[in-house]
Amino acid sequence: MANKTSEKLKQEVNSFAGLALINIVFSAVAMALGISIIVPNMTSIVTTQSVLFPQIVLVVIGFLASTYSIKWLISSAEMFEVSTELKEDYVKNKTLDEEAQTGLIVKIMAYYRENKSTIKKMMWVSRIAGFCFLISGAFTIITAVINVITGVQLIDLWTQVLGAFINFAITAAGFIIPHFFGKYTKIWDKRIEKNAKAEVEFRRQLGEE
Repeated sequence: MANKTSEKLKQEVNSFAGLALINIVFSAVAMALGISIIVPNMTSIVTTQSVLFPQIVLVVIGFLASTYSIKWLISSAEMFEVSTELKEDYVKNKTLDEEAQTGLIVKIMAYYRENKSTIKKMMWVSRIAGFCFLISGAFTIITAVINVITGVQLIDLWTQVLGAFINFAITAAGFIIPHFFGKYTKIWDKRIEKNAKAEVEFRRQLGEE
């Protein structure tokens, strides 16, 4: 029983880290995309010394995307740091005894309870990231097919295929991780609910309510 619980805790911690990592990747990509929108449009404005409405719109969109991405990147990095700490606690003793298991469960629950809203958003961001990388991978494959027809060099073709493979791998992670992580959040929600009921009953017994 102890080994089974220990293995489940390992999966929960790894799922935690995976969710944070996919959010870090997507935030970094979104930030880079925002910057790539801002730079050429700002350069064009400065060079031509004229401002067009579409350029203003693109600069604003790029700025908002970059700003939000940076904030989300920080939140994701903080979550990844916590998951790393939890993993270190687990690695210290792979065959966790009941006391160590309880301590790890308490740590997981405390962080989840405090950051529940952010974690739920991360699950949705992970799915959005998966969808975006799916589109990117499909576009890369289509481009590769077109290049084959037009006689592109083989080395360029393999580069595109590799890029598509990476996109599809991230796509799979983007959908699979929140799927399994969602199962753990349901367990954690039940634990929190039970703890809340226990606290109420404890206070009632003490005559505080």
